[in-house]
Amino acid sequence: MQSEDFANLNQASQDSISRQAYVKNLFDNLAPKYDRFNRWVTFSRDESWRREALNFLGKDALNGVVLDLAAGTGDLANSAVKHGANKVHVFDISYEMLSVAKQKVRAVDDNHFVAFEQGSAHKLPFRDDSISGIVNGFAMRNVFHFLDDVLLEMYRVLQPGGRFAVLELSQPQNPILKYGFGLHLKTIMPIIGKLTTGQSSPFTYLGKTTMTFLNAPQFKSRLEKAGFQKVNWKTYLLGGIAIHYGEK
Repeated sequence: MQSEDFANLNQASQDSISRQAYVKNLFDNLAPKYDRFNRWVTFSRDESWRREALNFLGKDALNGVVLDLAAGTGDLANSAVKHGANKVHVFDISYEMLSVAKQKVRAVDDNHFVAFEQGSAHKLPFRDDSISGIVNGFAMRNVFHFLDDVLLEMYRVLQPGGRFAVLELSQPQNPILKYGFGLHLKTIMPIIGKLTTGQSSPFTYLGKTTMTFLNAPQFKSRLEKAGFQKVNWKTYLLGGIAIHYGEK
């Protein structure tokens, strides 16, 4: 299956299972070199954005049970442990991404409770009201085929008063900036992907999903539809990055 079959999120796939299989295979293949790409394409600023996401989550959430949802290589889980989180679930559909995450998080601190679990974000294996904080980085576009189900699952497992922070690529509201951002995603990002991972087509997919994903106000509406309250966002990189946050 080719990336163009699933990259345009405005054209909903009628086969969500095939799209999920494509995404899983894409990230399984990228896992060993994915961190290198992230550092290059953001000039290592992604690490500061992750710290900001954890600040929005707050200390009370970190003192409970934190879920890094669609965790990838576990960068947010890694940061959560550094921020003092004692119990962290690292959850992703890609086995290879989880393998990288396991090495990374345990290299930081092997004394905390950190569980690595594989599964789909729209069917979480956690009890109702069992998680104090949920973080997510650059993954909502990849679960767009059942986004509302994912958000409802987040709401279900989060404790009353628990918080979430979602770090995601976004779209600048200024038309000129939006055009330039789109041009960067279409031309520069695949080149950086080729240099860092030896592949370019996955990053063409990632760029197109960004430009066809919901803008920040639209995503806020979807979060509120799922039941979350006090939902807001903060943008970075001239609007190209957003952290969405709120609570149950």
